[in-house]
Amino acid sequence: MIKIGKPRIEPNGNSLTRLVSDIFVDGEKKTVWAEVDNRYKDYLCDERSDAFVIGILHYAMKNNHDIICEAPMGESLYYQITTYLIDSFSKANPRMYAIRLEADVDEEELPCGSGVGTGISCGIDSLHVLASHTNTKMKKHNITHLTFFNVGSHGEGERATQLFEARKQQAKAFSQEYGFDFVEVNSNIMDMFQQEHFVTHTFTSMFAVFVLQKLYATYYYASSHSFFEFSVRNMSTISPGYGELLVLDMFSTENLRLYSEGGTLSRLEKTQEVSKYAPSYKYLNVCTMTATNCGRCEKCTRTLLALDILGRLDYYNAMFDIDYYKRHKQQYLKTLVAKCITHNDTYLEMYPYLKKQITLFTYISSIPVVFKEWAILHIPSGGFKDFLKKMYQVGKRKV
Repeated sequence: MIKIGKPRIEPNGNSLTRLVSDIFVDGEKKTVWAEVDNRYKDYLCDERSDAFVIGILHYAMKNNHDIICEAPMGESLYYQITTYLIDSFSKANPRMYAIRLEADVDEEELPCGSGVGTGISCGIDSLHVLASHTNTKMKKHNITHLTFFNVGSHGEGERATQLFEARKQQAKAFSQEYGFDFVEVNSNIMDMFQQEHFVTHTFTSMFAVFVLQKLYATYYYASSHSFFEFSVRNMSTISPGYGELLVLDMFSTENLRLYSEGGTLSRLEKTQEVSKYAPSYKYLNVCTMTATNCGRCEKCTRTLLALDILGRLDYYNAMFDIDYYKRHKQQYLKTLVAKCITHNDTYLEMYPYLKKQITLFTYISSIPVVFKEWAILHIPSGGFKDFLKKMYQVGKRKV
């Protein structure tokens, strides 16, 4: 059983304010907070439990915890979660429990700002939102606020803190240069409720949005998967991006409309649009390893290959070591081959454009990479020993 205490607002020093809730998990107290600059303190939503329910919903369903809230929830949000979202996830995922969510319902509309927000990571998905929703004729859909959340995407420990700070400076610089309001939300939610960010990011990111739900009228969440891949199956172990069309619709309210942006396009199509967006030449940052683009990790690799196909590599000399990429092209193509063999759609889309450049030696030398990719996809987190045990059991059944 999880009990979410009534949210409260507390100052933290001279310049920061927190939205705080004491959350009890089987009697154990966990104090969860989300922190913003005092500039945004009047938008913190302490009237409702909405943000905290969203932030721990996936955790509760995966760990068989019902939820009771001391503060009410917004009527639409409560209705949509209890009527559609919980039922859909639990029926499609045997490992996710159909929790009971108990809360009073607040049918009054909250005071609402007119902010139009989106996250600013400076990656392909993020910059595509900006390229598509800046200076358009649809004034109410033009982005006004860029957000930067610390809810798990930067990892753990000291390295994560350093990465967060470095990336924040870049996001802040972008916002200042192009005239957007910058909204930072720092939180300890992933310390209190340890979850794998890869499978919970939509929930924890929307937690950060709903902390300031009185600020926004519209929020764009950059889609990491195509709408054509939509599914709510296996939501306990895979990216929630596959089910975002449902999740974000169920989290939308009368005051706040959430969009999964970019889901009609493939990765290569998004990259093409971003490559026409001049700010990306100075700010594109896709790396998972460092605050600047390392040029060698998986995300750097797929981006460089895409920019090569599009003939836009030289536009990004300030962001990547393009000379290194050109000198080691076959190494990048080896990764392409391995990803294609393991049926990665992003690389399969690029393969026809690059196949004539792949040598026989590249195909042969990609074999170890293929095995590594296969192992990542098929060997569970329990380790190789558990995998061998499972394979032995499967073999016995076949015999």
